[in-house]
Amino acid sequence: MSGNDASTRFDGFGGALLDIRLLLTDLLGLGKPDPEKQMVIEVFFGMMGYLAKADRLVSSHESNLANTLMDEIDLSLAARRIAMESFDRGMRKDIHINAELLRFTDVHKAGSSEAERLHNVLVRLVVSDGRLNPAEYDLMKQIGQDLGIPVETLDAKLAEYTLKR
Repeated sequence: MSGNDASTRFDGFGGALLDIRLLLTDLLGLGKPDPEKQMVIEVFFGMMGYLAKADRLVSSHESNLANTLMDEIDLSLAARRIAMESFDRGMRKDIHINAELLRFTDVHKAGSSEAERLHNVLVRLVVSDGRLNPAEYDLMKQIGQDLGIPVETLDAKLAEYTLKR
């Protein structure tokens, strides 16, 4: 593809439009998520922050993934604020991961597609910097168990990412 391709020419303009849409949504009061969505955001990003800090260093790859995820799920500015605060709390270890996972599985049962989605996001996080610390692996095994996902599934997902590298 050349630099003149229409899909790349307007990326900056599209990004500006997205920012304007997010701002207008928040100004109209439509940006605050409902309680269930807020809980999901808090758990996802809190767990991401906690896991990112498991090896004592939050890499730029891990923080970039959090930002990418906010874009992928099209969070409003209010929801982004919740996500960033949750990620920060997780990094500071200012959350209790068992309580967070229990809060999540009270609404989205262990083994559900939502639980699998959370697990997939956390796998993406641990592989994002290209290394897997033993503390991250142990934490992922515990999280998987709480989400009803066997360790064999974790190992298969990690192997899949390893093959792609």
